Amino acid sequence: MSYEPPDVDPSKLSRDEKIRLLEAKVAFLLDEVSGLRSLARHLVAERLGQLPLFQQTQDSFDYQWRNLPAGHAMLSNPEWKQTAAEQVVGYTGLTRDWFRGRQVLDAGCGQGRWTYAFGKLEVGRCVAIDISPAAIERTGEVAREFGDRVQVRRADLVQEIGLPAEFDLVWCFGVLHHTGNTYRGFQNVARCVKPGGYLFLMIYAEPQRDRCDGYAYYHEMFEMRSRLRNLPFEEKVARLERKYGKERLHGYFDAISPEINDLYRWDELVSWVLAAGFEDVRRTADVPNHCLIARRRAGGGPPAAR
Repeated sequence: MSYEPPDVDPSKLSRDEKIRLLEAKVAFLLDEVSGLRSLARHLVAERLGQLPLFQQTQDSFDYQWRNLPAGHAMLSNPEWKQTAAEQVVGYTGLTRDWFRGRQVLDAGCGQGRWTYAFGKLEVGRCVAIDISPAAIERTGEVAREFGDRVQVRRADLVQEIGLPAEFDLVWCFGVLHHTGNTYRGFQNVARCVKPGGYLFLMIYAEPQRDRCDGYAYYHEMFEMRSRLRNLPFEEKVARLERKYGKERLHGYFDAISPEINDLYRWDELVSWVLAAGFEDVRRTADVPNHCLIARRRAGGGPPAAR
């Protein structure tokens, strides 16, 4: 019996065979990196709060909400503002009438753009929370239009939120992947959904394996983040505005300035949701990032996903 590896001479392979071999190796390495990264995030999550990148990410968002109020997909854009409510309807797959009188938690409200949408959808109560003082201030200004139907308070999603499981919908759009402990944040917001209620998440996705544009985009973001990492926020803003233009400044600052920008696989997120007692898990938008909605089981029965 031989214990030596097979003798393979790559120089004898044809060009097509070499390409196929290279593609197979890259796919294998991507699988390994994805799996190891998933495990590493769980192992280091509790220690990230001790590292500079954790505080930098919080400071970046506080600066963003205080100093960059305008953007294409923001309330400063009249056209976007007019469609905000219908976008929520589209993202969730729920009817507009469903929202009337419901209780909604906007977990990680930022400047309050989705809080505004829930107000326009005539929810009975919307609680908007965020860790950033600037976000709370901005959302508080938005909330005035809706009186006591909208409540704004400061909370950290990776700590105990302090809200009961009473919400018909918990909405968490583009937040958890910036916390450094996505799974803990997910657990905390998921606990606020009442039986029969819904959880909606938008979370950054790993690039799609059959498309090069996703890989090119994340390489561009990584390269820009590396170039600008040690600059003051004001200088980052100036550099990004020169490169991408004022209209897209807000979005690119959001993508480049924070140090923590975690990417996830769909199957990984679905496993969290099912384990947390949800069913009817589905993707709601054909976009690069994950848009997921699921319903908390009212009791009994095996979970289902599609």
